[in-house]
Amino acid sequence: MATKVIDNERTAMAQKVTPQPDGPGLRIGRRGELTGIGKVTPDGARIFRERLPQFQAEAAYWENRIGTVQSFRLFLFDNDTRILFTIVYDDDFKPYVEDLMNYVSPWMDQIFGGVWEGYTSFKDVPTLMDLIRNAQVTAEFFYAAYPEISCRDVEKMKRLSAAVSEMLDAAT
Repeated sequence: MATKVIDNERTAMAQKVTPQPDGPGLRIGRRGELTGIGKVTPDGARIFRERLPQFQAEAAYWENRIGTVQSFRLFLFDNDTRILFTIVYDDDFKPYVEDLMNYVSPWMDQIFGGVWEGYTSFKDVPTLMDLIRNAQVTAEFFYAAYPEISCRDVEKMKRLSAAVSEMLDAAT
């Protein structure tokens, strides 16, 4: 049962949460979220943990190829029988998945191949979309700090800040 929100000083900054317009998950400003739960293959927990150090070490390389991922969490639970992933990314779902297929599919295959039951390849689009649809769980609560600022905006601000700091250091 939904209750009415009481307007007050704490709700003045409320974010507008909507369904993602072109896929699963929720949206606030430019931020989309995707959460999914899948079954782990019989040998998946062992495979996952063997590969974990490598794909953790390569995360920045692969994610920077896309440049739209705010956060990505992945873990096994229920006595290593299920896998949960949550991703917060910039902009729309379909372009995000296309970027994954075009730029990071080898990494996704390393993470999920042999671990997530039903996963074949990130390039197998129909199977992948069915797998995501079946695994997807819409968040009941979603909050995003700075929902209008993209990852690319943050990188630009970091470069600008470094340039201004360098200029100020040179002037002193």
